[in-house]
Amino acid sequence: MRPIAPLPAEIAGIPVPQDDVSAASWERLQRALPRYLLGHSVRSWCWGAAIAEREGWSFDRQILWSASLWHDVGLTRLSRNSMCFEVEGAEIARPFLERHGLPAEAADRVAIAIILHMRPNVTLDDGVEAVLLDRATALDVRGVGFELVDGVRDRVMDAFPRDSFDRRFLAVVEQEAAARADCQSARFVRADLAGWMARSPWSSASPRGG
Repeated sequence: MRPIAPLPAEIAGIPVPQDDVSAASWERLQRALPRYLLGHSVRSWCWGAAIAEREGWSFDRQILWSASLWHDVGLTRLSRNSMCFEVEGAEIARPFLERHGLPAEAADRVAIAIILHMRPNVTLDDGVEAVLLDRATALDVRGVGFELVDGVRDRVMDAFPRDSFDRRFLAVVEQEAAARADCQSARFVRADLAGWMARSPWSSASPRGG
């Protein structure tokens, strides 16, 4: 088992929320997520925060941090899931966050962001954190909006490199798609997720980029 790192104060100059709920999620997800998903989750937080700064959007750092860390936990338990992985993840995250002191309304916002990150047409009416998680995960998986994070990309990649992310993430999404044809993962696979990833800017980025 890898050692549990303390909650960082910042990543690539991006402040990390230091409250008890954020710290508890950080500790729990270091244990629950394989390295490739933990790195993806932290990078998603960084991309989301960087996009918010670029757009001039105010957002709740605790909610975006929580949603970013928890959004793929459902991929770690596909054989036990009874729902699509993003819905499972939201249902796992919500009670954990509430037990550790997050108000129910805020926990609902985290859960909504997690569920919607796999859906099309997420808008600000769904919550700014939902839009940021949606755009951040699209950036990290498919390179959508790659140029939006030019200012922090190299430093984030130095701290949390992609390593085997592309290969392992594609495999687990294809696994769910094969088992649950009605899930959003199957929609992505049918729409050539593998091709999108192969053609993304990450595929030709510097070594720190994968």
